[in-house]
Amino acid sequence: MKDNKVYCAIGLMSGTSLDGVDAAIIETDGERVFSFGETVSLPYSDMERSVLETATQKAIAWSFAGPSPSEFTAAEDILHQTHVAAIQALIFKSKREMSDFDLVGFHGQTVLHRAPSSPGNGMPIKGKTLQIGNGPKLARTLGLDVVYDFRRADVAAGGQGAPLAPIYHKALLDMAELGSGSVVLNVGGVSNFTILNAHGDLIASDAGPGNGPLDQWVKQNGLGDYDKGGALSLRGLPDFARVEGWLEGNFFNLPVPKSADRYDFDVLPRMHGLSPEDGAATLCAFTAMAVNRTLAKTACEIERIIVCGGGRLNLAIMAALKQTTGTCVTAAEAHGWDGDAIEAQAFAYLAARTKKRLPFSFPKTTGVKTAMTGGRIASP
Repeated sequence: MKDNKVYCAIGLMSGTSLDGVDAAIIETDGERVFSFGETVSLPYSDMERSVLETATQKAIAWSFAGPSPSEFTAAEDILHQTHVAAIQALIFKSKREMSDFDLVGFHGQTVLHRAPSSPGNGMPIKGKTLQIGNGPKLARTLGLDVVYDFRRADVAAGGQGAPLAPIYHKALLDMAELGSGSVVLNVGGVSNFTILNAHGDLIASDAGPGNGPLDQWVKQNGLGDYDKGGALSLRGLPDFARVEGWLEGNFFNLPVPKSADRYDFDVLPRMHGLSPEDGAATLCAFTAMAVNRTLAKTACEIERIIVCGGGRLNLAIMAALKQTTGTCVTAAEAHGWDGDAIEAQAFAYLAARTKKRLPFSFPKTTGVKTAMTGGRIASP
């Protein structure tokens, strides 16, 4: 018998851009979204971001070999404190009680992601992925079921482990009555997209760099944490020849679906001679041209691109996407969506699907052989 339960769920997301924790409320049965609730974005302090950046750098050096870095413990403490604070702020804003909620979807913090590979001997090597964060501890603190560790089962089954939001993107497109030819593009630390093709199928993939390299460039030049509004990028001229060289990298020659780590696109050591403005403009062009290159590999007809994530607020990235793809590019808000909250909402939605054992990994979204669910459930 079909489970028709509707969950009032909280979703939590801390992306690889390390700007903070996003928390959002939705009501869903794991298939349809019945309502959007309040949202909260809680920025990390400089100290908190530094701890998380250290954990990420230690993870890269570790690369899944030997004991995990001791720095993960301090990072998980930060993640616990900030996620609890975000939920408390969300509950205060919504004027509800903790007992009004059924479950929490907790993504954790990705510190290392290695995509599966196919070396020359034809024997595929499964990928590895790590999102730190203590789901059981969060469940005990909140007194609610917490769904966490969403990606590991997909990777263990030979999938990419990313992206996981496409099935939620389809729910949003259905609500907005937007049909085939629609692309939902998330520009966070890494860019990824979901396409609803002419047959109603979902096709998804990581697409290349998002805001990650640009944020690093701005910080490296002592100009803040990110390029607010794209102001720095808009004053520069892109070095397209340099970008074309970067697009010859291995990632861009792989078929879709494919996944990437934020630091797979660390091109800053190859930006010698560029002014802060020209460097920023070049990185915006890299983001847009990488998206276009990866979309082209799907061979799908595209009518519109709807952008969510922090990249939608960068006018230089949005202009570059329009110019590069030659299609209609709009921000999520043009369709009544909250572009900052979509990933957090997605993990509330995936938490409900986990509870009902509904799939959220598919052959054309993560490359897994058969559709499957994932996530682990921690009870108080």
